[in-house]
Amino acid sequence: MLNGIAQSVDQQEAKRTWQAVKSAMASAQERLAGTVADNAHWDDAVLQSYGKIDPDWMYDTWGVGSDDINYDTMYLVDANGDVITAFQNGETLDVPADTYFGKALERTLSELPMNGEDFGVLSSLVETPQGLAVMAAAPILATSDDIRIPTPRPNVLIFSKQLTPPLLAKMSEQYIVDALAIVPIRSRAEMASDTALLDHWGNPVALANWQARHPGDLASQTYRFSALATILALIGVMTPLAFSYGRVISRMENNERKARLASRQDALSGLPNRAFLLDELGTRLAQAKPGELALIFIDLDGFKAVNDAYDHETGDKLIRAVAAGLESVASGDGLIARLGGDEFAVLVTGENAVVRSEQIARRILAFVKEPFDIDGRIASIGASIGIAELGSEPLDPSELMRRADIAMYDAKDNGRNRWRRFDATLDLKRIEDLTIANELRAFIARGEFDVAYQPMVDSRDRSIVGVEALARWPKSSPRELPPDRFIPVAEEHGLIDSLSALILGIACRDMVQWHDLKLAVNVSPVQIANPQLVPDITRIAGEAGLPLHRLEVEFTESVLIRNPVRAKQVIRELQGLRVTVALDDFGTGYASVGYLREYGFNKIKLDRSLTHSISTDIAAQQVVQGTILIAKGLSANIIAEGVETEEEAQLMRLSGCNQLQGFYFGRPQAATALGSLLGSDTAEPLRETA
Repeated sequence: MLNGIAQSVDQQEAKRTWQAVKSAMASAQERLAGTVADNAHWDDAVLQSYGKIDPDWMYDTWGVGSDDINYDTMYLVDANGDVITAFQNGETLDVPADTYFGKALERTLSELPMNGEDFGVLSSLVETPQGLAVMAAAPILATSDDIRIPTPRPNVLIFSKQLTPPLLAKMSEQYIVDALAIVPIRSRAEMASDTALLDHWGNPVALANWQARHPGDLASQTYRFSALATILALIGVMTPLAFSYGRVISRMENNERKARLASRQDALSGLPNRAFLLDELGTRLAQAKPGELALIFIDLDGFKAVNDAYDHETGDKLIRAVAAGLESVASGDGLIARLGGDEFAVLVTGENAVVRSEQIARRILAFVKEPFDIDGRIASIGASIGIAELGSEPLDPSELMRRADIAMYDAKDNGRNRWRRFDATLDLKRIEDLTIANELRAFIARGEFDVAYQPMVDSRDRSIVGVEALARWPKSSPRELPPDRFIPVAEEHGLIDSLSALILGIACRDMVQWHDLKLAVNVSPVQIANPQLVPDITRIAGEAGLPLHRLEVEFTESVLIRNPVRAKQVIRELQGLRVTVALDDFGTGYASVGYLREYGFNKIKLDRSLTHSISTDIAAQQVVQGTILIAKGLSANIIAEGVETEEEAQLMRLSGCNQLQGFYFGRPQAATALGSLLGSDTAEPLRETA
C-alpha cells in the first residue's frame, strides 16, 4: 500500500513539474508575442520598414534591443521570407531567415494574416542553429487608418530568444523545477516522449529534462516499519504536500501574472509600454466624458545625435533619465508610457484634462531644455509634443493616438521644442499630403517630372561654368506645387530616394550635350542614411554617360547635424570618385569654420541672405570676407547665391567669390531654354523677370 501511495505521490509531483515546464514555455512565448506586437503594430514601423531602409533607425530601434533581455535575434523579412534587416546580440546578422528558423519560417508566414489589413501575432518554440528558441512574429502594420503599407502584402517582424542555460536556470527558480534543461531529440522514439516540447504546429522540437523529486519514496522509506507509522506518515506527508502544492500553484500563478505584466512593461525604462497604453486607453475612453481625457505624445529632438556622438549605453541611460524626469513632471497627473525608441506618451484623465495636459507639455519642455549629465557626458536634447483630446465625437484608441501623433509631427515640422494640439486643419493637411504622395508615386513610376536649370557663372568674365538642377512639379499635373511643398512629402513618405534618382537621371542625360559644364544636385537629409546613395549616384551618372568629375553634390547644414558620422563617410566616398562636394546655404544656421575644416568641402555656397545684405550690412561683409579667406586656405571655391543686381555681383566678385548664381544671370529654366542661353559665351543679365 505504501509503495502505491509513494508512486501516486511521485506521479503527481511529475505531473506538477511537467505542467510547470509547459507554463514556463507558454509564458515566455506570451511575453515575446507582446513585445513583437508592440513593435510591429506601429505607425513609425510602417514608415521605416518599407521602401528604402534607414539602417541607423533599424539599429537604434531594433538592433540595440537584440542585445537586451527581451530578445537576442531580430529579423525583418518581406512576405516571401527574404531578409531586409537582421540583428543578433547587437550585431548585424547575415544568416538567411529560412536557414535560421527552418520550416517554422514558411509555416509562420503562411499562418499570419498577410492581407495588409488584419493584425495578428504568432509565437512558437523553434529549432535554430544555436539551439531551441522562443520566436514571435507579426506583420508590420500601422495603427492609424490613414497610413497604408505600400506593398500588397506586409513585411514581417520576427523576434526570437534563445533558451540558454542562464534563462532556463531563471525559469527553474520561478516555476520550482529543479535543474531544468533542454535536450535535443535524437531518435524517432524520443519524439513520442511524454516530455517532448511541441512547437505551435504540434511538432516535437526538443525534450525537457529536470531533476525529479520523489516525495513519495521519501515518505515510504521513512515510515515503512509500522502500520501506525504508515498512517501517521500518510497524514504527515499528504498534509504538507497539499499545503506545498497550494503554495506551488499560487507561486506559479503569481509568476505567470508577473510574466504577463512584464510583457506590458518597457524593459529599458520600466514604464508601461504601447500595448499597456492601448488597453488603458480603451478602458478610459469608454468611461470618460468630453474634455475629460487627453493624450500627450512626446518625441525627443536630438536623441539620435547623442547616440552617434557617444554610444548606445549613454543613449539608454538618457532614456532612463528622461523616463524618471517624466514621472516627476507628470506625477499624479497622468499615466506615462514609453512607446519605443525615443517616443513617450502621457495619458491625462479627469476634470480639466486638456488644460492640465497643456501644463504638463510646458513642464516637459522646460525639463528637457536643461542639459543632462550622463556619467560626465553632457547631452542636450529637446522635445516635440502633440496633444489630442476626447471631444464630443466618440474615438477609439487608435484614432486618438493617430491624432496625437499628427500633432506631434506638426510641432516637429514647425521648429521643434514646442507643443501643438490637434485640430481639424492638421487632418486636412494630412489628407492633402497623402494625395500629393500618391501623385508623386505615380509620376515617379512613369518617369514624369520636370527639371529646371539655373546657371552658375564665373565671377570674372560671366561665362556659364555650370548649372544647378532643381525639381519642378510636372506641368502635366492640373495643379502647381512648389518644391518646398512636395519635397517634404516625398521625404516623409519614403519617396525622396526615388524622386532624387529620377531627377538626377534626367539632369545627367541633359548635361551630356552641354560640353564640360558642371551639374549641381542637392542631397536631402533623409537620403544621407541610405547605404546605396553613393552607388546609386555612380550608377545613374554612368548610365547617362556623364563623367563624375562634372558632378557637384550639395549638402545643407541639416544633413551634417542629423548624421555627422554618415555625412563624413559619404563626402569622403564622393570625393574619392572626383565628385565635387559643396556646403549649401552657408550663413543661415550654425555652420562655422569648424564645419569647413572638419568636412573638407570643395565648394561653399554663400546663402542669398548674405548676398542681399552685403551692400548695407558690415557684419555680412565681414562674414563673407572671413569665409572666403578660410575657404581659400582650404583650397575651396566660393559661390554667391541669390545675386539679383549688378551691385551685388560686383561686390561679391571683389570680395573674392569665384562664381555667382541668381536671377540676375538666369532664372531656373527648362533644358530647351537653357540650350539657347548656352549658345552665347557669357550669361547676359536678365532684364525681364520670367
